[in-house]
Amino acid sequence: MVPPTRLRIARWIAVPLVAVTYVLLVFGSTVRIHDAGLACPDWPMCFGQVIPVINFGVALEFGHRVLAGLISLAFVGLAGIVFSARSLRREVGALVGVSAVVLVVQIILGGLTVLELLDIWTVTSHLVTGNTFCALLLVLALRLMEHGRDVERPKLSWPERLLPVGVLALVFLQLGLGGLVASSHAGLACGPVFPNCAGSAWFPTFEGVVGLQVVHRIGAFVVLAGSVVSASVLFRRARVGVAALLVVAVVIAQATLGIVNVWTSMPAEITAAHSAGAALLVLTSTWASYEALRAPAVAARSAPLAHSVEAR
Repeated sequence: MVPPTRLRIARWIAVPLVAVTYVLLVFGSTVRIHDAGLACPDWPMCFGQVIPVINFGVALEFGHRVLAGLISLAFVGLAGIVFSARSLRREVGALVGVSAVVLVVQIILGGLTVLELLDIWTVTSHLVTGNTFCALLLVLALRLMEHGRDVERPKLSWPERLLPVGVLALVFLQLGLGGLVASSHAGLACGPVFPNCAGSAWFPTFEGVVGLQVVHRIGAFVVLAGSVVSASVLFRRARVGVAALLVVAVVIAQATLGIVNVWTSMPAEITAAHSAGAALLVLTSTWASYEALRAPAVAARSAPLAHSVEAR
């Protein structure tokens, strides 16, 4: 039995931590959009100082580091509370452990992003890992909110349970492609046009930065199709149905932002909104997957032989 005060504190930390981590993801995209990723050319210091001289670029990059440090400290505090209570440790200890590993990897990637001068693989890996950490925090927060409570969910078949998980996998693949597009400066490789590419066909080539942009566009169609299929199957299934419909709404909004971003030649505000939409899509699809996997499975039908034996 978890002391009520301790559980309440854990919830008070976990839920805002998801929100602040989401803000950090959007903040990180803002750093990239304003080309401030190397405003502090060293790591973990900034110009060899703990607190550097501040200008606009340094304020963005250094502020991003400070917020990341505060999130890390809050997570350590949350982990301490979880591991101090036996029932919490038994229920979510493994999840906290995995989240801690992902956080450490993310910190290392943050340093490598600077030390490797914004190399494509570091920027993309940093983006995907940061979103993975935020998704794990959401699952942790949901588990803590449900601890000690009975949550009714409709029974789902295994295909129904796996549909949102498949959408989540597609979302992460698309997120990685988006990171490659951003870090390769391929956002306008097709020019400020959509759906055609550089005044040509929709998919003129799969090579170079143009090919990267084309594959990213195809990925958006695939994610949209997958989310619509998932929602059409699950929309009457209470909580998971609501989550699946929300995923479709976010996908449509995100795709719209992507198109407008291209048509308007990627202004900073719309690019930041597109990045925010990507992080929100990860969270909503994570929630849908969580609801699906937490739902009880439909009991398997007994074999005919078992029926005949029971009848006798």
